[in-house]
Parts: sequence; C-alpha cells; structure tokens
Amino acid sequence: MKTMPSRQGYTVGQTAKICQTSIQTLHFYDKIGLVKPHRVDGQNGYRYYSSQDILAIKIVQDLQSMQFTLEQIGQILKSKSMDGIPELMRGKKAEAEETIRTLETVVGTIDQRLRHLNAQRQLRKEFEHSQVVVELKTYPDRFVAFERKRDECGMEASVIRFMALMDRIKESGLTMDGHILTIYHEDLLTFDRGDSDIEICVPLLPSKHEPAFTRWLPGGDYISAVYAGFPNEDTCKLLFQRLRDWMSLNGYEENGPVLERYLIDFTHMMNTDDFIVDLQIPVKSVLTL
Repeated sequence: MKTMPSRQGYTVGQTAKICQTSIQTLHFYDKIGLVKPHRVDGQNGYRYYSSQDILAIKIVQDLQSMQFTLEQIGQILKSKSMDGIPELMRGKKAEAEETIRTLETVVGTIDQRLRHLNAQRQLRKEFEHSQVVVELKTYPDRFVAFERKRDECGMEASVIRFMALMDRIKESGLTMDGHILTIYHEDLLTFDRGDSDIEICVPLLPSKHEPAFTRWLPGGDYISAVYAGFPNEDTCKLLFQRLRDWMSLNGYEENGPVLERYLIDFTHMMNTDDFIVDLQIPVKSVLTL
C-alpha cells in the first residue's frame, strides 16, 4: 500500500517506513540537529516530514554507507556549495584503502598463525613415537628484530623482553614472520642462568626499512633437537650434550652460538605443557675430502 502524506506532511512512522529505518533513528537525527522534521504540531508535538526532509535522510544513509561520520554528514548537509564534497570523497576513499591494507595484513597474519598451529599438531604426532627429533637442517639468512643484553635466563624475564620488542616492530611498520627464538652467547653447560648474555629475536619479513634493532641472522647448517615440554636447565644441558656427541660422531663442529626456537603459537605460551622447542647449534663440516 502506497504511503501518502497528510496536508501537514509525512508522520514519523510513515517517514521511517519510506526510509527503511527506525523511528528511534529519526528521533536521534532530530535531537542532534542532523535532519529535523519540517513541522512540529504545537498542540500534540507530532512531527511531520516533507519530501525534502526525506531526501535529506536518504542522503544521510547514502553517506553512512561510505563510512562518513554523522559529524561529517552534518557539515555536508549544512554546506551551501558542492565544491568541497569531491575532496571529502577522496579523503574517505584513502581511509577505506588504508583499512583494506590493514585487513589484508590481518588476514595474512591469521593465515601464518594457522600454518604454525597445523605444523605444531604435526610435530605432536611425531612425539607419539619419539621423545626427541634430531636432524640436520639448512637455513637461509633470516631477517630478525633483536635485543641483546645480559639478563636472567627465565620465562618471566624473556616474555617482558619479547613484548617490548614486538611493540617496536609494530611501531616501525615491520611484519613478524616465523617463530620467536633466543640466542645464547654462552656455553650452555656452564653459563650462569642468573646473569647471562642472551639475545632475543623475532623473525621478520624482509624490508627495505631496516631499523637499528634489526639484523640478518646468517644462514647455514644447524643440528637440531626438537622436543615437547617447557625448556629448563636440565633438559637444555642434556640435549646440548647429545647434539655435541652427534657432531663428534658425524664430523661437525660448532659454528656459532646456540639458539632455541619456540615452535608454538604465541597464544599458547601461557600453557607450558604446549611448548615445543627446537634447540639448534650452527655447525660446519670438518671432514676432509
């Protein structure tokens, strides 16, 4: 049934129906002075909207669909000139494009985390048959954010340091890419866990922008021991000695500081039972041909 106005104009209910909005929304527009009814009956307070009022409401809805704020829309409606509208549109377009880029980054981050979680599940399946997985791995150069200083070796101290480093990464517009890791510039069999030379690293996507807190971790061969469980002094020493024994038997020697990669999603770090650790020693062959 077609909505017809009275001589006074369209009622609030009729206007809401025509504009496919709520009466509460029209009252709100009226309250903030965005679109006020053409006439208010002095005796009963009834509001009546003209065709021009309905057009203004439709303009509001159209601009809202393009993410304009009500304050911006009010400025547009009050303007007597159309000259400034194209510039406002270009500004809103730039905001939308930036939002798209941000959301694409979010999607990429979620995809990466899903890959990590899937890899973690696969590793846990391997641990159903073996306590430790030992293998020789080859890595390319890796771009990382880092912080190196003398500090206590422990979960609490490391988490605070990693949080601060991740904040710097975000502020610099860089993107994390891989599992966080710790580099021990000490002998794992003898170092003082209360005061040791520890470097924390967060892998990053390569970037033309390389702040002072980033560097390239040299690639090469690493002997690796992957195990499930929270890293502690006894576990690290036992596995470190096991890797050294492997090197001695297979003709390799250490070629740099030892590192730990934490093969877990960051959201799982609260639960130490979920930890999967990759203890690595960079190596080089000492066998002669």
